Amino acid sequence: MSSSSEAAPRTIAFFPPRLVTGGTQRHLLEVLKFLDRTRFRPLVISAKRGGDLGREIVAQGVELVQLDLGERVVSADFVRCVRATAAIFRARRVDVVQCFQWRPALIGILAARLARRGRIVAGRRSAPVERGARGLLEDIVVRLADRVIVNAEALRPGGAAGARTDVVPSGVDTDRFRPRPEERGAARRALALPATAPIIGTVGRLEARKGTAVLLEAGAKLVKKGLSELHVVVVGDGPLRDEIFALAARLGIAERVHMLGDRSDIPEILAALDVFVLPSRTEGMSNALLEAMATALPVVATAVGGNPEVVSAETVGVLVPPDDPTTIADAVARLVANPTHAAELGAAARRSVAARYGAAAMVRRLEAIYDAVAGATPRPVVSAVARGERGDVTRPEVCR
Repeated sequence: MSSSSEAAPRTIAFFPPRLVTGGTQRHLLEVLKFLDRTRFRPLVISAKRGGDLGREIVAQGVELVQLDLGERVVSADFVRCVRATAAIFRARRVDVVQCFQWRPALIGILAARLARRGRIVAGRRSAPVERGARGLLEDIVVRLADRVIVNAEALRPGGAAGARTDVVPSGVDTDRFRPRPEERGAARRALALPATAPIIGTVGRLEARKGTAVLLEAGAKLVKKGLSELHVVVVGDGPLRDEIFALAARLGIAERVHMLGDRSDIPEILAALDVFVLPSRTEGMSNALLEAMATALPVVATAVGGNPEVVSAETVGVLVPPDDPTTIADAVARLVANPTHAAELGAAARRSVAARYGAAAMVRRLEAIYDAVAGATPRPVVSAVARGERGDVTRPEVCR
């Protein structure tokens, strides 16, 4: 009889919504990097074609399948994607399906039932942003999943789903995200930033829940307060890009705001900053925040979602209320005025992330969950819905 070490690797299908730069997608890259390939064979299925991270996935030796899912939930296009995914599950002998966000999860659940293989792990990485019909579909995903993984205790669902939920904090590759003081000058030159001016910045999708507009308002207040050389760096893209451009112009700081779009060189960009700001209105456990802390940047973050689990106020960073540009501006001004204190916060932040949020340890926990789920009896679809199991304290992130 073969030993367990000689058994064929389990096939894990990872199902993100799209392959643009974002916290979920960067989390996926970390998982793929540290996943034990002697025990697990990864496959990535993207609900949408395109995106700049496909090359990075393929470069890791991972098979990538891109669907062409439209915007409508109930459509012939959706049915086609379910059937195509079921065929992939059968052909690749998929054992576990790790879904990120509700639309890929719906496809994954239906395809797994159709293919009669693949246990469902639903990921919840952000607090709710919508109610109504989409909120109901999100609840259904939580009810039907064999296991739920959240990255912050604040996102744990209520009811019976809570008992099937594991809290696995986001992880950071602390070798890649590390202090780079020797690269500061080169990083600023590459971004056409002033060599000595105070630079603050953020990383995140340009949508309302990320609060980018609040950061720009804080930047304008800082300029009026006397930080006349201040510049603001914004990394990310999304539906509010044009609105953010227009807001910068209205605030009179357009020439000081650098909109970089989606980027894969985040560590190099962070090296150019003096202070990292996370102005989100809602969060799970932010990869962007952890990455900035890992580089020893002082951070100012809103006290929402999982952020207070990561940032102890005035110990490893500064917490501020959401939607409060004045308080953000005051916090940034204090850090810029006291570089010694800022450096102490940054060093403490680096130590905290290295001790608590290493990517390799995070992936070991996920592997244990995949093993447990793969060997479990699948949950019946009809009974879970009929019982009305609820996951209504918070809902998974909606990504259009």
